[in-house]
Amino acid sequence: MTQRDSRSGVEQTRPTTGPQHLLLFHEDPPTEWLKTVALGSGARGLERLGNLGFRLVSVQRPELVAQLLPQGAPEHFDWALVPAARKVTDYGLLVCDMDATLIENECVDELAELLPDPSSVLSMTRAAMEGRMPVEESLRKRIDAIGGMPDRAIRAILANRIVIRPGAERMVRLARTAGWQIVLATGGFSQFAEPIAGRIGIREVLCNSLDIDNGRIQGTFTGTIVDGPSKALAAAAVAKRLGLKMGQMIALGDGANDADLLRNAGLGIGVRPKPVIEALATHSLHHTPLDAVWYLAGGE
Repeated sequence: MTQRDSRSGVEQTRPTTGPQHLLLFHEDPPTEWLKTVALGSGARGLERLGNLGFRLVSVQRPELVAQLLPQGAPEHFDWALVPAARKVTDYGLLVCDMDATLIENECVDELAELLPDPSSVLSMTRAAMEGRMPVEESLRKRIDAIGGMPDRAIRAILANRIVIRPGAERMVRLARTAGWQIVLATGGFSQFAEPIAGRIGIREVLCNSLDIDNGRIQGTFTGTIVDGPSKALAAAAVAKRLGLKMGQMIALGDGANDADLLRNAGLGIGVRPKPVIEALATHSLHHTPLDAVWYLAGGE
């Protein structure tokens, strides 16, 4: 079954069989809308999901949901049909992208904004994340463009510009209560990734590292590039280490370099995803804080 609604932020693309719950994510949905969707879908109950929205329990007519949702809907909401049997103990590993996923920023773009003309860097970032430019080519050219910049710019951006996406810290806390291993896997750089992971509470980080010498960014980076395939391979290695199958992994990402990671995961969640990710994600969140991941994974 495939559902899509242009005003919602969730597109469910993988087949779902058996009883299903309908998750409606909106902090204050209109009462009449909830009633209409609940009645039309044949929901057997209604449960509050904290301040994120509602779970319509065991909908009997899931095939009608996409038609029902536009009727009196709020302007911005996310939705998902999830198997009623899904539970958080089905999973043991949460792997998250950083830029534009756990945080609202693209870190290299933030550095580029300090250049006289950042437009070429910003356009290369978009091209790579949309799958129109090879990730490694884009990254090398963007890092070359910021070569010579003082490294204090990184500290200033971390202190003043980085925005943690709402719900990220609660998502990590909930994941830890479920016993999930949590990994930050990013094509970004240790100078950003490690402090950001520390803020959120993530202890394991896979990333690149900018070369810095005499207080200046050198325009190069150290080690084997962390790109889409290497993220997926690293996640597989962590899963093997933990004795988990790939179906027990939840992955979060937004851009083309997250495609392999989400494709291999048991639960792949797009976060404000580019079209290439929305097309393959199990679910996507466009408007909802990241702790919605807990409910998508079957949490109570």
